[in-house]
Amino acid sequence: ISELPPLGSLLDPDDDYDDNNAILSRSTREEGVDYKMVRGRKRSEVLELEEIQKHFNMPITKAAREMKIGLTLLKKRCRELNIMRWPHRKIKSLNSLINSFKEQGLLEEMRRLEEQQRFLHNFPDADLTESINRLRQACAKDNYKRRRTLAALSN
Repeated sequence: ISELPPLGSLLDPDDDYDDNNAILSRSTREEGVDYKMVRGRKRSEVLELEEIQKHFNMPITKAAREMKIGLTLLKKRCRELNIMRWPHRKIKSLNSLINSFKEQGLLEEMRRLEEQQRFLHNFPDADLTESINRLRQACAKDNYKRRRTLAALSN
């Protein structure tokens, strides 16, 4: 049996390795641009706002997984873009309000909520307006009363 060369001579110096010599990342050159392969994602240096905005409707951990970047990197880039809080929960709340008003046939309120939702996509750190907060409270109160009534009838 011939002798195997030392493991260090088989490793590419451009690659980063973990303790088990698995490749963590690989630097590549493509058309004169340096990219770094990180967990299968080819990523240039800057993560753009438009790409991040596409994922506002999901939790931040799922968004980071879908963009194939780390959560810390996503949060850091969001802070650079002045997005201090991930807007998923605001958008989710507006979606449930819109669906509630759709069922009740209140189209004018529904349009106002959809407009606020579009505004949140462009300005994710914006607070919800006072009137929308009152609508959320009224809707939550109405749902609570409905559940309580149904529970009383079932007993």
